[in-house]
Amino acid sequence: MTDKVQLYFSSTSKKTWSRILIFSLFFHFFLVLAVFLLNKITFSESEHLMIPVFEMVQVAPNPPPPQKQKSVQKPEPKPLPEPEPPKPIKKELPPEPKIVEEPTPVESPPEPEAPVEEDFAMDDLDLASVELPSLEAVGAVNIDPLMQIYLERLKQIIMQNFNPPSHFDISRSAKTTVAFTVNKMGQIYAISLKHSSKNKTWDHLSMRAVQVSKLPALPETYKNNALSLQFNFTPN
Repeated sequence: MTDKVQLYFSSTSKKTWSRILIFSLFFHFFLVLAVFLLNKITFSESEHLMIPVFEMVQVAPNPPPPQKQKSVQKPEPKPLPEPEPPKPIKKELPPEPKIVEEPTPVESPPEPEAPVEEDFAMDDLDLASVELPSLEAVGAVNIDPLMQIYLERLKQIIMQNFNPPSHFDISRSAKTTVAFTVNKMGQIYAISLKHSSKNKTWDHLSMRAVQVSKLPALPETYKNNALSLQFNFTPN
């Protein structure tokens, strides 16, 4: 009897301990699994919550702060130096002029006037034989007032171009006559030596005076196309 009881209790205790052990193993396994799952869920949520999300936003750089203008202090103007008082000027009186007695001039007797030498004696001069330079029309020409003024103007122009050297040695009775023709426009042509003075230089200067002269047009009262003239060059 006693052996049966002991065997019963021993078998029962073995089953009980085995059940307790199995239950304990399952309990701890589920406990560890529950803890693991709880930690997993917590960590995943915390990790999910702690992931930062960044947005790339391009921000314009801040403008540099305005530079403060340095206030330039103007230098204070230096005070002008006080003008020195003018020095007193000593006025010196001019020296008294010395009176110099001038010698009385001695009047010299007047010198006799020298007689004026004339190139030729008045008694020997034949006024009728002296011929002055002249301008004449050739042929029958109506010398009205306009034509007379025109011929005087031509004479002045030609004489202005006649420039013989000073103290030219030529006889007073010498005469060179140059014939020429003037058209309506005042142009000179057909120049010829009608009378020679027997002096080539005088004749050349006479011809040249006519050639270089610029004459005005013929008067409107003159109806012909040309006017024939002759100029007498004399040394008087």
